[in-house]
Amino acid sequence: MDLMALAQGVRNVLSSSSRSSAEDADDSANGRSPEGPPNRLGLVVDMSDANFLGGFIPVLLEKVRHPYCRPEFLYFTDDDIAISADKSIRPVICPKNAERMPLLVGYAETINAGKTLQNEDQATARLLQIVQQGYEAEVAKELDRRQQLKHVSNGRMSDDDPLGSPTISLGSDSPSLIAPRVEAAFFAIFDGHAGTGASIMASRCLHEHIKVVYFSRLSEVLESLIEMDREENFMSTKFRSDSAYSIGKGQSRLEKSTINADALVIGALESAYVDMDHQIAEEKQVFKINGGCAVISATILLGKIYVANAGDCRAVLVTSEKVEALSCDLTPAADSERKRLQEIAYRNPEIIGSAFSRLEYARHLTKKDLRKKVLYRDWFMQGWSVKTVRDSDLRPPLISDRFKKKRLLNTIGVSRGFGDHHLLTADDKLSIKPFLSAVPEVRVFDIRSLSTLTDKDVLILGSDGLWDVISNEDAALIVKSSLSSSDPTDASRYCAAAQELATAARGNPTESYKWMMNCGGLASTDDITVLVIPLKYCIAPPRGDDEEDDDEMINLD
Repeated sequence: MDLMALAQGVRNVLSSSSRSSAEDADDSANGRSPEGPPNRLGLVVDMSDANFLGGFIPVLLEKVRHPYCRPEFLYFTDDDIAISADKSIRPVICPKNAERMPLLVGYAETINAGKTLQNEDQATARLLQIVQQGYEAEVAKELDRRQQLKHVSNGRMSDDDPLGSPTISLGSDSPSLIAPRVEAAFFAIFDGHAGTGASIMASRCLHEHIKVVYFSRLSEVLESLIEMDREENFMSTKFRSDSAYSIGKGQSRLEKSTINADALVIGALESAYVDMDHQIAEEKQVFKINGGCAVISATILLGKIYVANAGDCRAVLVTSEKVEALSCDLTPAADSERKRLQEIAYRNPEIIGSAFSRLEYARHLTKKDLRKKVLYRDWFMQGWSVKTVRDSDLRPPLISDRFKKKRLLNTIGVSRGFGDHHLLTADDKLSIKPFLSAVPEVRVFDIRSLSTLTDKDVLILGSDGLWDVISNEDAALIVKSSLSSSDPTDASRYCAAAQELATAARGNPTESYKWMMNCGGLASTDDITVLVIPLKYCIAPPRGDDEEDDDEMINLD
């Protein structure tokens, strides 16, 4: 029997004795009524791992391409990793050297309170450079901290030049050629579940897809991209209209009016996310890559922030003018996701068979409701309609609201992300992957739309461990308070702000082994990961150690 056949055999004989996760045990007890079968909340387990059988069958794939680690920019030793995994005190961890973080971005993390053995969240922070193809052989490369400071100290950027503002450089082999180039910063959080394999691999590889799909392809048309950006910026300083310029010749007026700089970047990000998920699926045949992960990233290019979200992590913009979410939580609870999931079940009824009903009902149904009227919604419906309850309506709904979070097929609380290629339902062993999408929702924020920027204007990226207990507005207050009380010349001030956010969400332990927030509510027992990105340095990167610090405020008018 070959490896794939053995793997399939293991999945087919898995016991249906999966237990509910600890955090939802109380909810599971309140499932279906005695009149019908209970709503089984499936433990989110990667069914391809033979350890799930208690060791009766050898592990199918022992090779691990990316061993467990913490984010690279932490520069942790094994001892540091062991300390960070202490669930009794849940230390809030920050980078050892904040000055080495791109754009002085702040970072903090803390492990869960016992839900999993390891911290399943991951993160990445990188600064990259794009060079127009045809001028230099290397079209996309990563800049280390020394290079960043060298580029800045040589005067290539000023307070008026947004990160990624096009600059001109001589080609290495052809001094007569002028090569357009831009810099881009990339930050991402990966919220893992059912293991650390997918989140670690994505944190190590997604930026490579960004470089290959995003930078290498865009580098072929970088001059056009820069021209579009300049034209859009020229047309309006604060309120840009779609560019009338597009790539290529001989296109119709309609085609030219629908392709602008944002469309190129958004499409490249969408492609990179899908390619990342395909890579996990392919390498899962050779390496042990368990679990899945939600992901959110912020790419800063040409004075804009492109937030790409696939899951329930969140990006929140905090400025003196407003507090605004730059992402939408893509979970089964979101109405747009509810419709998408129901439509998949409608067009592919075999993937849920007779185990679930794709409809959403206004209330929980039992046998007593047979032949009674109930409000319901289907995939094409924004509003509600009325139907008579039949036996098929007593099946568990595709999206259950009987738990703390709405869950897809009684198993998973997110509807987008990477991995989960072998995730099955507990009772019926139905594959959940057909419902899970790696395509992100991308939103764009033009930093130059703000009239001014101060050192307190930031973008917060956080895993759901933060946002489950901290509101957008409270997070903004915590960050502003932290930055107001810190020294503007302190390179670690944004890490301190991230640390205060993570500490507030984690709370403190009590004698009852629960973690409570200072305000008295239950704290987060999940992994918590936070990035605090200063918008000021997205426009004017920090100077080197030998230069004076920038003025506190940048005027963007």
